[in-house]
Amino acid sequence: MIRDSKPLLIIDPGHGGADPGAGGNGIVEKAMTLDISLYQYNRFRELGVKVALTRNSDTTLEPTPRAEMVKQSGAQYGISNHINAAPSSTAAGAETIYSVYANGKMANALLDSIVGAGQPRRRAFSRSNESGGDYYFMHRNTGKVETVIVEYGFCSNAQDAERLKNKWKTYAEAVVQGFCAYIAHPYKPPAAATAPSKTTPVAKPTPVIRDIQGHWAEQSILKALQTGLLVGTAADRFSPDEPITRAQLAVLLDRLQLLDKEAKAAT
Repeated sequence: MIRDSKPLLIIDPGHGGADPGAGGNGIVEKAMTLDISLYQYNRFRELGVKVALTRNSDTTLEPTPRAEMVKQSGAQYGISNHINAAPSSTAAGAETIYSVYANGKMANALLDSIVGAGQPRRRAFSRSNESGGDYYFMHRNTGKVETVIVEYGFCSNAQDAERLKNKWKTYAEAVVQGFCAYIAHPYKPPAAATAPSKTTPVAKPTPVIRDIQGHWAEQSILKALQTGLLVGTAADRFSPDEPITRAQLAVLLDRLQLLDKEAKAAT
């Protein structure tokens, strides 16, 4: 983690390292979330907001240490940056997700700002687990930090992906502006040298998974990686012939259920 002393805000670039996150239409989630987060980190520092980052490079960060990093940061607020994907290519638009124990004002402030910058609105929502607590670990395991998950758009939708590739800085800046408005902190637009560009490329190339090349299930594995159903065992390795554990199966089934709900919500 890199941080100012006593940060007010901690930013979490979703996924990273061996976990690429979602992918499609030229976007790799872990790369775009890092670009967005580094941009926001620098902008918040310019504006005098004390800020921290959970990661500042392409490193693997598992859910438990990631959430603990947020919890122990001392920050009052958290923003976890993500790019969405769905089985249906029609699902599109920005989403923000807030804790079941929060009032949703911060989530709606950030979403309103992204929509004002030109990205279609999908929804701001919270999601509970079977016991009534928070479903997402970034809400459930981060203590008193008021954390909002920001899904900037769907890389599985061609139009969303094009907007993300061309306007990711614009949407990143919109979150900076929306957060400043939410906490009543003075905001100034970026200087011309760092102003959001509508044509800045974003996505890094999808990493080559070397041990699936020529494998009989190569295409199916690639689809599972692109939708976020499965992740590799390293940045360039999938270990396709290793057995799956019961715990891994449970996670896979949970992700399938979530993708199914996303697809139904999009129709």
